[in-house]
Amino acid sequence: MWVCWGKVSYDRALRRLTRYTKLARFRLRFLLQEVDLPQGDTVIGRSTSCQVTLDDPLVSREHARIRIEGERATIEDLGSRNGVQVQGKPLLGSHELRDGDRLRIGTQELVFSVGVGAEARVRSTRQTGFMCHCGGCGHPYPTELLVCPACGSKERTEEDTLTGASDKHKDWTLELLLDALRRAQALGRVGDVERILSNGRLGIEQRIASSSQVERAWIDAIAEIAAELVRARSSAAWGRWILSIYAALGMTPPSSVAQALAELPPGEKATLITAARRVVESVTARGGPRPQDRQSFSQIEALLSETLGAP
Repeated sequence: MWVCWGKVSYDRALRRLTRYTKLARFRLRFLLQEVDLPQGDTVIGRSTSCQVTLDDPLVSREHARIRIEGERATIEDLGSRNGVQVQGKPLLGSHELRDGDRLRIGTQELVFSVGVGAEARVRSTRQTGFMCHCGGCGHPYPTELLVCPACGSKERTEEDTLTGASDKHKDWTLELLLDALRRAQALGRVGDVERILSNGRLGIEQRIASSSQVERAWIDAIAEIAAELVRARSSAAWGRWILSIYAALGMTPPSSVAQALAELPPGEKATLITAARRVVESVTARGGPRPQDRQSFSQIEALLSETLGAP
């Protein structure tokens, strides 16, 4: 009798344990971090009191809440200023999350994932908006880095380009950066525009340095926003950066950018000599400007001539 009761108790405990280990495990992935989402509420925001803190000027103090109830996960906006997007669509009310859902909060893209027991630890090698996986050791790291910080390998599990030709190769990082810049610009927050661009500057440079293909539309759009900073600050600092980017690409900046540089005070304009010369030399070495870029190229040449005091 005792043995029988003991077996019944054991079987019951085993069934409970089996049910427990099969409970879905939820995680949030962003940058190099993977955060386990426990049962109950997880608040995401800029405040340090939140369970997930995002240091981003476009994130509200308490921006969104993910609620885990059993095997169900939902997200809701907590009245944030800039809203939440799920799979590229604005969040309205409460939304039930599914494995692989992409959440955009401020300039950050987070990926919601679901696993079962130990299987939750097996990560997909599919690239997210901010991270990829090393082809050598499998270590996840931001796409902005040129090499894997764990083993030094440059190999990645998927090709990393700026083509933006399809969802597979779409440059989520630049899209998010540009979206954040446009939001801040629309609100007239020059300081936020400069801060966001400063934070994304190194990433842009590294992506250009490590990529063989570039979606020009992204670069032109970011350059035009940087050119507005040149006007707002009456400073050539961002102008030199813009020209260095186009010199590295062997391209000519948009005419609107060249015009903004031409409007700088003489003293500031003189600091553009080296950068402007590199653009001219780089574009010339690649066969000259495209027909649609000839006006802008002439503006850069004129800028160089003016700063050098040529007739």
